Amino acid sequence: MSSRFLIFFLFFFLSVLLSSSITSAVKCPSVIPQPSDTDNEYLVFLKKPDDKKDHFDFLEKCLKKIIKKSQSSEGIFDKVDKHDKSLITDFSIDGTFAAYSGIFNDEFVKDTLSTRDDVNFVEDSIDIKANYAVNGINLLEKRTVQSNAPFNLDRIDQKDFPLDGNYNYPTSAGSGVNIYVIDTGIDLKNVEFEGRAVFGGSFCTNCSSTDDNGHGTNVAGIIGGKNFGVAKKTKLIAVKVLNQDGQGSSITVTAGLSFVIGQHKASSNKNTIVNLSLGGAFSQAINQMVSQCSNVGIHVVVSAGDGSGDACKVSPASAPQAITVGATEKSTNNITNFTNTGSCVKIFAPGRDIIAAGAGQSNALSQASGTSQACPHAAGTVALIISKQGNMSPSSMINQLITLSTKNILINANPNRLLRVPSP
Repeated sequence: MSSRFLIFFLFFFLSVLLSSSITSAVKCPSVIPQPSDTDNEYLVFLKKPDDKKDHFDFLEKCLKKIIKKSQSSEGIFDKVDKHDKSLITDFSIDGTFAAYSGIFNDEFVKDTLSTRDDVNFVEDSIDIKANYAVNGINLLEKRTVQSNAPFNLDRIDQKDFPLDGNYNYPTSAGSGVNIYVIDTGIDLKNVEFEGRAVFGGSFCTNCSSTDDNGHGTNVAGIIGGKNFGVAKKTKLIAVKVLNQDGQGSSITVTAGLSFVIGQHKASSNKNTIVNLSLGGAFSQAINQMVSQCSNVGIHVVVSAGDGSGDACKVSPASAPQAITVGATEKSTNNITNFTNTGSCVKIFAPGRDIIAAGAGQSNALSQASGTSQACPHAAGTVALIISKQGNMSPSSMINQLITLSTKNILINANPNRLLRVPSP
């Protein structure tokens, strides 16, 4: 009996000793700042996925933070106060990357958090918006099926004007491809989608699962609408990161992209495309998330931005692995007066007065202008290529788009490449 008691005592003692050593391994700063109204929201990326456990131990034990995983079916702040300074939202994907958002004291970020050996970088949350150029989204009157192809589809299947009124595309039409539309949502009831559009997740503050803005529905309609879409058989997945005003942040976009990476890794179907018809100031965090998508084989198509400037100065247009798309005019080979240009742009596509599905009614149509509208033409084209030729690496897909493109026909375009769909 005494022998068994001795074994139990030794086991208990060793357990306490081990627990004590683990706890003492977490080194807390000598001064812990108290929460204040001047604290700001930050995105933090760690150097390695394996660094997450020790780093989160530091946050929990030293800063008394509460760590919650970003949720895929609700706004990340719907269940808690957005300004709960104790909350850490974890966007990490095991084995792929580690990142989170939280509210911190500025000096603590500068002097302590950003200098930790396990931290890659820390960045202020920035505003992100849908890339409208002219008057946002305009709903149109109901229409019957058009006898002639929309001009924008007609333009990307031939070299030059005049247009012949036809849109010729591969019969596979993007079937077997999943396109995540990271935007304001999609009106799933619109007949243009034929039941191929589904809800994925909502990641913005107090956002619903529906499109209460219209931008995302128009974008999705350009990608895959039955009459107005480039890839008419593709599956469209709504990932809502922008609110009813078309506004979000680098945090909501990070949450949405993290969701897509998780879905892609868990799925046997690796034919995955992301459409990002949105943008803001240069963001290392957003560009890093584009890189993470590309690293796991996801094709990321983004709008160049509507500032008439250099796409390399904004995100996600500046992300090296992105397929960055600028906008051309309706009836000429000019680029639009609003599109960003420069070395970060991979290709141009129609972006003026584009008609596609609208939100609010099952047969609604909408018209919009912007690189937001040019971008989904390229996303749909990537789907056409995959369904016809098979999937390939994101870098190979960029080369394939460049190979297919109509070159040196645009006026004052840099680069001088117009999107071209593969032949039937």
